Amino acid sequence: MIVGRFSVAVVDRSSGSLGCAHIPSFHKFICPCVVVQHCFSLQRRVSPSVRNQIEAYASLRGEQVAARVTADDAEKDEWFVVKVIHFDRETKEVEVLDEEPGDDEEGGGQRTYKLSMSCILPFPKRNDPSTTQEFLPGKPVLAVYPGTTALYKATVISTPRKRKSDEYLLEFDDDEEDGALPQRTVPFHKVVALPEGHRQ
Repeated sequence: MIVGRFSVAVVDRSSGSLGCAHIPSFHKFICPCVVVQHCFSLQRRVSPSVRNQIEAYASLRGEQVAARVTADDAEKDEWFVVKVIHFDRETKEVEVLDEEPGDDEEGGGQRTYKLSMSCILPFPKRNDPSTTQEFLPGKPVLAVYPGTTALYKATVISTPRKRKSDEYLLEFDDDEEDGALPQRTVPFHKVVALPEGHRQ
């Protein structure tokens, strides 16, 4: 059946029979029982920027990243250092491994998560600081707290370039000691941009 300018071939998985169905002009067709093939390639409908982002996430396998493991409606965001196991190009989900879960985790062993791309922040390349974005003094960032695998909001005090090293000097929020915020050093490759709407 051809309606307007769009026609769709529908293959029933159970019988293998071939039929036709109409897709409305907004090109959305959802049915759990069939495989839909139409004249427009899905690959062509993906913009170059999205395609590049997908390739970038697919290349993260085996690397450490920052991951938000809390639900979207949680009161606070919890970010941890995890390792990417797999990226599903179809669902756009990233499977990650928390290699060092906290003592309060059930079982106390390693734990895996399947997260959306928006819950993943790649770290800067450790061996190529020249291509890394520099966060200027006063800029809020998300950084790995020294001695842990957890990330918290912090403010940049001094940059690696100014310090002539590979470390930022940061002040972490809620890190008060004796009425003052201590300044702590964190390697540049453990500092990322603070996500919009971060809750802490």
